[in-house]
Amino acid sequence: LLQSRNLSLLLKWTFYKETMALLGILAIVVTPINDIGKCLFGALKQQIRYLTSYNTNIQKLQDQVSELKLTREGVQTRVEAAQRNLEEPFPNVQKWLEDTTEEKLDEQLRDFDEANINKKCFKGLCPDLSSRLRLSKQAVRLAETFHTLQEKGNNFPETGISHPRPPPNVELVRRPTIVANILPRDSLMNDLMEALGDSNIRSIGVHGMGGIGKTTLVEKINNELYGRKLFNKVIMVIVSKDPDLMKIQDNVARRLGLNLEAISTKEERANRLFERLETEEKLLIILDDVWKPLKVEDIGLPRGCKLIVTTRYHQEVCVQMKLQKIIKVEPLSEGESWVLFKSKAGDVVTLPNLKPIAEKIVEKCKGSPLAIAALGSTLTLVKEEYVWSDALSVLSNPTRNDLEGIMPEVVTSLSFSFERLESLEIKKCFLFCCLFPEDYNINLRDLRDYGIGERFLKVGGTLDNASDKLFSFIKKLKDCCLLLEGGGENFVKMHDVVRDVAICIGGDAEYGFLVNVGGGLIKFRESEDLKEKKRISFMKHSKDVLRDPLECPQLKSLLIRENDDIRIDQESFFEDNKSLEVLDLRGMREWFKASFIIPTPQSISCLTNLKTLHLVDCDVSDKISLLGGLRKLEILNLSNSIVKTLPEEIGNLVNLRSLDLYEAELSFVARNVISKLSDLEEFYMSQQYTEWDTMTSGGEYNASLKEVELLSRLSSKRDPQQQFVWLNKVNPLEYWHWVYKLISTSVGLNLVLNECFGIKNVADLVALRDLKQLEELTVYECDDIEYLIGIDESNKDSQDSFNTLKKITLYNLKGMKKIYHGPTPSTGFFGQLRILEVVGCDQIKNIFSANLLLAIKRLEHLRVQYCSSLKEIVGGENEDEVPADDHSCLLPQLKTLQLSNLSSLTSFYKGDIPISCPLEMIVVRRCRNLKKFPLAPQTASHLQTFKAETDWFDALEWADQSHQAIFQPFFEEVCRSFILFFFFFFTSALHLGLILIANIQFCTDTLILINTVYNTNFFLTYECTDTKSS
Repeated sequence: LLQSRNLSLLLKWTFYKETMALLGILAIVVTPINDIGKCLFGALKQQIRYLTSYNTNIQKLQDQVSELKLTREGVQTRVEAAQRNLEEPFPNVQKWLEDTTEEKLDEQLRDFDEANINKKCFKGLCPDLSSRLRLSKQAVRLAETFHTLQEKGNNFPETGISHPRPPPNVELVRRPTIVANILPRDSLMNDLMEALGDSNIRSIGVHGMGGIGKTTLVEKINNELYGRKLFNKVIMVIVSKDPDLMKIQDNVARRLGLNLEAISTKEERANRLFERLETEEKLLIILDDVWKPLKVEDIGLPRGCKLIVTTRYHQEVCVQMKLQKIIKVEPLSEGESWVLFKSKAGDVVTLPNLKPIAEKIVEKCKGSPLAIAALGSTLTLVKEEYVWSDALSVLSNPTRNDLEGIMPEVVTSLSFSFERLESLEIKKCFLFCCLFPEDYNINLRDLRDYGIGERFLKVGGTLDNASDKLFSFIKKLKDCCLLLEGGGENFVKMHDVVRDVAICIGGDAEYGFLVNVGGGLIKFRESEDLKEKKRISFMKHSKDVLRDPLECPQLKSLLIRENDDIRIDQESFFEDNKSLEVLDLRGMREWFKASFIIPTPQSISCLTNLKTLHLVDCDVSDKISLLGGLRKLEILNLSNSIVKTLPEEIGNLVNLRSLDLYEAELSFVARNVISKLSDLEEFYMSQQYTEWDTMTSGGEYNASLKEVELLSRLSSKRDPQQQFVWLNKVNPLEYWHWVYKLISTSVGLNLVLNECFGIKNVADLVALRDLKQLEELTVYECDDIEYLIGIDESNKDSQDSFNTLKKITLYNLKGMKKIYHGPTPSTGFFGQLRILEVVGCDQIKNIFSANLLLAIKRLEHLRVQYCSSLKEIVGGENEDEVPADDHSCLLPQLKTLQLSNLSSLTSFYKGDIPISCPLEMIVVRRCRNLKKFPLAPQTASHLQTFKAETDWFDALEWADQSHQAIFQPFFEEVCRSFILFFFFFFTSALHLGLILIANIQFCTDTLILINTVYNTNFFLTYECTDTKSS
C-alpha cells in the first residue's frame, strides 16, 4: 500500500513537472506570438486611424501652414523694420526665414494639391486608400515639423530679432562745407597720404589759421580712406575749444560699437576704451579742432594708434604734443583764390568796371578760403559798383580786433557779410545761432520760439507765418555762407570760425550777447560784468551751482540748458530779471542718463514779461500753478518734464499759442483748461496720457478730449503736402466733426482708418463732401465696412471728395462686399486714381464693377492678394454688366499688375477679347483656377517682366496660342523677391513715429518726433484704453 502510494505520488509529480515544462514551452512560443499580434493590431489600428482621420490631418496641416505663414510674415515685418533702422537680423533668424519661404513650403507641400488629395481608383468609384494613407502620414509629419518652426518663430521676439550693424570702418563725411570741393589741395592731400603710409610716423599735426581749410582737408582724407586697406578703422572726432572729454570718449566708443553706458568716471571709461582699442590693428584717430594740448591717454587712446591732430596753434599744440610730422595749411594761391571767389560771386566779377575791384578784394582776403567764400557769396549778382567799393574799403580798414587764431581778413569779411544782411531781424536770427556750442545741431523750432519771444520773427500772423519767415532767413544765411546744413532737415550748424566772429559781433553793446559754454560758472561769474548783457547762454557745464541772482536789468533772453547737474540755489533767482522775454531751462537728457534742473525757482512767477518759456527735462510739478500768472506767455514747452497736473491756473494763459506736453509726466488735466486757451495754434500731447473723461480718486474729473473742438485756431500742418490723419480703433463718426475742422483746408490729405468700428461706408463721413483734397485712403481691418464707398441720396454730394484720390489701400476688410456701390459715378470720380491695393478682403467677388471701371482711366498699379472669394478682376453680378464692345480701353494706363493667392479667381473679366494695357510688370502666383489671361500681343511692346509659376504659364489658355511665344521672352519663374506680403502701417508707422489723437493720429513723413518737429502745428496725442468710454 505504501509502495502504491509512493508510486502514485511519483507519477503525479512527474506529470506536474512535465506539464509545467510544457506550459513553459508554450509560454515561450505564445508570448511572442501574442506580442506580435498586439504590434500588428496596433500598427493596423494606427494605419486605420490615418485613413479615418485623413481629412482632419489634411486640414490640420493646412491650418498649420497658414499659422506658420502668418508667423513668418510677422517675423519678416520685424526684420524689415529692423533693417530700416539699420540693424541686421541674427543668423538664426535669417536661416529660419530661408527655411520658411513660400517656395520651400510649396516644395514640401507639392503632393497636397487638389488632384492628389481627392485621388480616386477603380475608375473614380472609390478613394485611393494607398494614396490617402501616404498623404495622411505625410501630413502629420509635416504638421509637426511646421509646428516646431512656428514655435521657433514665435520665440524670436523674446530671444531677439536683430542686432545693430557693426560700425563702419570709415564713416563718410557727407555734410557740405563752405568751400565744398572746389579746391582739391592736391599737394596737401599727397603729403598727408604719404605720412599716413609711413610706418615710422605715428602722429601728424595739421595746423593753420582758422578758416584756412584744415577740417575740409582731413574730411577729404577720411573719405579718401574709405574703401582703401591702409587702415582697418578710421575714427574722426571734433574736440573744439572747450573739450568735453566724456563726449569725445562717447564718440570714439560709438564708432567701435562699445557701450560705455554703465561707466560714469572719465578714468574708468578711458581704461575701457584703451582695452578695446588695443584689440584694433591699423587704427587711425583724427582729432579735429584742438585748441590746447591733449593727453591721448586721458581719452583712452593707445600710443600705438596713428593720430592726426588739426589745430590753429603750432607751438602750443603740435610742439607740446610732440607730433612727429607737422603739415601747415597755407593760404590759397592767387589763382586758387580767384577760382573760388568767382565760383561764389558768379560771372558778375568779369564785368569791366567790377573786375579790378574784385581782384583787389581777393588780394585783401590773403588766400583765406572762408573769407573769400563769405565775401563772394555776399556779393553774388551784385552789379552796383559802390557796393563792391564799400567791401574793398571795409577790408582795407578793419575796425574789429583780431580774434585768436583767426586771420584778420576772415573777421573783416564775415563782419562785412553780417552788415550786408538786409534787416535787424535776420541779424538777430544769425546771432542767436552763436548761443549754442561748437558743431551743435541747432533746432529750428527752438529758433522759431526764441524769435517769437524776442520779436525778430513778426507775430502779426500765425505761427506758420513765423515759420515761413524763419525759413527765408535761414536760406539767406546759408547762401551767404554764414550757416551750414545741420544733421537733418530742421537743423542748422555754424562753422566754428563763423561762430567765433558772431560771438565777437554779438558782444557789442547794441546786441549784448554773452556765450558761456563749458567754461565753469563760478569762474565766469567772477570775470564778467553782466549789467549790460541782454542775451546770455549757459550750456554744457558740470556739477555747478547758480547761487546769486543775475544782475542783468536789460536781460531779454536766458538759456540755461543741457548742463550736467546744475542747480539754481535761490528761490529768488529771477526777481531782478523782469524784462526777460525768453527763458529756456532745459535739463540734460542723454542716452545713458538724465538729469533735471530741480527745482524750478519760485521767482519764475515774477517774469510777467515772458513770451517764450521752455521748461524741458525739468521738474515743475510743484510750481506749475505759478505759470498761470505769466499772462503774456505765447509759447510754453513742458516736453519731457515732470508736470503731474495741468491745473486751472493754466487756463489764464489766454495769449498762449503753443502748448507742448509731449512725453511729459502727466496724470491730471483740469476740466475747461484746454478750452480756455482759445488762441492755441499748436497743442502737443503725449500718447501716454490716457485719463481723458475719467475721475480721480479724489473725485475730480479729468478734461474731456472734446474740449479740443473748441480750439478754433488749431491749424493744419504747415506743410499741407504732408497732411496725415490716422483714426485708430474708434468710431470715426464720433470724432470726425472736430478733426475735420483741422484738416478741411488741407492739401494732399492721407486718411487712414485702422480697426475702426461703427462705419459701414467711408462716404458716411459726411464731412467728406467738403473735403476736396483727399489723395490717399487706407482702410485696415475695419470689420463693419460693407462698401468702401456706398453712394445714395443721403451722401451723394460726397462723391466729389474722391475725385482727387491717387492711392487706395484696403487690407483685411472681412465684411466688404464691393469697393463701390451705387449709381454710375459722377464725372471725375476716381479720375486721379493711380494705385489700388486690395489684400485679404474675403467677401469681394470682383474689383471693378462695370460702372466703376468706366470712371477709372488713370490707374497705373493694381495689386490684389489673398481674396478667397474673388472670381473676376472686372465683372458684375450679371454677365451683361461687363462692357464687351471695347476692352482695349479698359485700364488704359495700367503698368503693374500683381495677383497672388486668389484661389477662386477664374478670369480677368467675362469675355475673350484681349485687352491692351501698357503693362510693364505682371506677377501672378497661386492663382490655379485662372486659366485665361486675355493679353493683346501689343502689350508686349511695353512689358519688362512676366513673373509666374512655370506650370501655370505653360498651361495658360490664350486667345491665340501663338501669343504665348510673344510673351515667353519676358517670362521669369516667380521667386522670393516678388512674394509681396502686405503689412501696411504697423511696420512703417513705427518709423514714422505715429502720434495718436484718441487713437486719431497725425504724423508726417519728415517731421516725426516732437524735439525735431518744426513744420508741424497740431499734434494732440492720446490712446484710448477703453474706446467705448472715450
